[in-house]
Amino acid sequence: MAGYVVGVPSVVKLIKVKRPGRELEEFSAEIRVHDMDEQDAIYEKQMKGELSDNSLVREDVLGMWGFEDAKGNEVEADEALTEKIFKDPFALMALVRAWTQVQQGVQEATEKN
Repeated sequence: MAGYVVGVPSVVKLIKVKRPGRELEEFSAEIRVHDMDEQDAIYEKQMKGELSDNSLVREDVLGMWGFEDAKGNEVEADEALTEKIFKDPFALMALVRAWTQVQQGVQEATEKN
């Protein structure tokens, strides 16, 4: 067991996407971690309508990987693919859910599917 590292700026999260009629799909994302003071400031901006959840998640997803094409070949998350992921409602909601879990400090072992 390692000692707790204070001030980790980001974590890697397994993003689980369940689309109707398809088996569970997964990819990974590196997500920025906001401390509690930053979260309070974010909340204030959201309440004033200055910041949307989707724009915040876009800002805080620092990288993504683990994508495949229809034939099962690995696909790099370039700018075009990243844009498609953020426009896909199933992937976006999975990212929003993961972002929320990261900011709430939900540990991997306790999260619900």
